[in-house]
Amino acid sequence: MSKQIGGRAVVIGAGIGGLAAGGALAPFFRQVVILERDRLPDVAEARAGTAQGRHTHGLLAGGLKALNEIFPGYRQALVEAGAIPIRAAQDVRFERADVGALPQRDLGISYLCASRPLIELVLRRQLESFANVEIWPECKVTGILSVKLAGAVHGVRFDMKSGEAELLHADLIVDASGRPTLTIALLESLGLKPPAVTEIGVDINYATAVIDIPAQAAHDWKMVLTQPDPPKPARYGVLIPVESGRWMVTICRHGDVERLDSWDKFLRAFRELITPTIYDALRPGKPVGELRHYGFPASSWRHFEKSAHLPRGLLPIADSLCRFNPIHGQGMSSAALQARLLRDALERASVATDPIPVLQADFLGEVGTLLETPWGMSATADLAFPDTRGVRPEGFEENFRRAAATFRAAVADPMVHRAMVEVAQLLAPRTLLREPDIARRIEEANANAMA
Repeated sequence: MSKQIGGRAVVIGAGIGGLAAGGALAPFFRQVVILERDRLPDVAEARAGTAQGRHTHGLLAGGLKALNEIFPGYRQALVEAGAIPIRAAQDVRFERADVGALPQRDLGISYLCASRPLIELVLRRQLESFANVEIWPECKVTGILSVKLAGAVHGVRFDMKSGEAELLHADLIVDASGRPTLTIALLESLGLKPPAVTEIGVDINYATAVIDIPAQAAHDWKMVLTQPDPPKPARYGVLIPVESGRWMVTICRHGDVERLDSWDKFLRAFRELITPTIYDALRPGKPVGELRHYGFPASSWRHFEKSAHLPRGLLPIADSLCRFNPIHGQGMSSAALQARLLRDALERASVATDPIPVLQADFLGEVGTLLETPWGMSATADLAFPDTRGVRPEGFEENFRRAAATFRAAVADPMVHRAMVEVAQLLAPRTLLREPDIARRIEEANANAMA
């Protein structure tokens, strides 16, 4: 049994990051309260606070594994709710201009596809089974309370649905609000510098449709990922199976592009991709409901892990730390992995005399390494396009060439293919691809291809 380190923990936000953090905190506090500004539906439907919730999401194998460790039985509950099992890479058609389509091999790795609202609903139900956890919907946090002289937080101020303001004291506050304006405001009020930010301006526009899978659909894939061909204009296509026998299909384009406000325009846009695979699959279908649109200006990593003086009792997590270009499908899984790191840090801190600062130092000391893999992969892909705003890091060209060489090697070598998928699915760090045996295989496969 875990040792409790405090009376109450408060989590700001009931998205994937906040819910996962709540599960990590539950064994270590007498009470965990999650404050969420939105109404929380009893069914799988998008809510106002998740603007991208009506579009395709990816719960990667690494994220699913982390959630299942925090909430044993989560994977099975998600399957029972209608999620679709996917075998990597046997069920996936992954298309790139330089290699065509990757081989559809069974690599012994599986994950689940479902809509974001279903993934969140099942997770919320899992969390609600904890006797000491409470989720308070329609409660908007307006401030984090601190003792200035002590440099410590001690609670939050929030507005209830009625408009009445309330205070809630806490030993630990986890900011999973997505945009850490409350945390930044607190730092400024204490005379502390906000963290440095690394930003990559992607300026992407999404359009998404849900369609019933056509009766005549007969493919050797369940899922399609069509990549762009840099430096040509960025055009991504994603088709995933979701609950209720439907496909969710998204096209993502960079820059100031025409709004796809009709099915005909939406369908024609898929002809801009490097292959007609998704276009051909969609032609027999019609959308269920209206087309959805979403814009995302920039990925951002706020380097709280480098902050010298974060107030005692405060931890930012998930999107409050790092927001990824959503086309790469890393956000939910990164949040889940951070929650698992939080759980492990809590376990280690529970034996300390003063556990809260030990917890903060431990979590922040390791989270940067955890974020490096998803951030590095998405940054390499995004910065390949000339219109992407942001500083190309030292070694960028080499990293881009190495990534292309890895894809070429994956076509010929199943071991490289599996290693690449393990990294992409956040089951392993990017350093796996530089280990001597894998690096040698990549080099040999590319040499043989040029021979």
